[in-house]
Amino acid sequence: MNGDGTAATGEIPVDGAGDPRRNERADLSAVRSLDRTILLCAGVILAGITLFGRYGMLPGAACGAAIAYGNFYLLRKILGRAFSGAGGRKSGFVVSYVLKFLALVTAVYLVIRSGRFDLLGFLLGLSSLVAGVLLEGLSRAVEPR
Repeated sequence: MNGDGTAATGEIPVDGAGDPRRNERADLSAVRSLDRTILLCAGVILAGITLFGRYGMLPGAACGAAIAYGNFYLLRKILGRAFSGAGGRKSGFVVSYVLKFLALVTAVYLVIRSGRFDLLGFLLGLSSLVAGVLLEGLSRAVEPR
């Protein structure tokens, strides 16, 4: 046994550090944290619009935030299925990813083309995804190891 917790061959960790279930739980925790951060950013954007009294922007911002979160949710499901250790065929990954992308482009096009939503509010809602990812990345960068 070496001092670093590996067997004498240096290949197999004996202390459970390479336990794939532990890594899966950590990944799931990170995704849940990112989910909450994105939803929190969407809520802050909606609250800010309300606070400044721009009520006409609220439907557009809510629609943009819903599209952004829906896109993230579908992306997480597609990538989770593609990279899961369950095995099996993963050829549907590319097709489902392309279909998700086309659905996103179509939804954004239809919302903008309809003219029923304030464009600035819609863009603010869509930005909740980017803001959530940035905030989550910053919080993980400054947290102690």
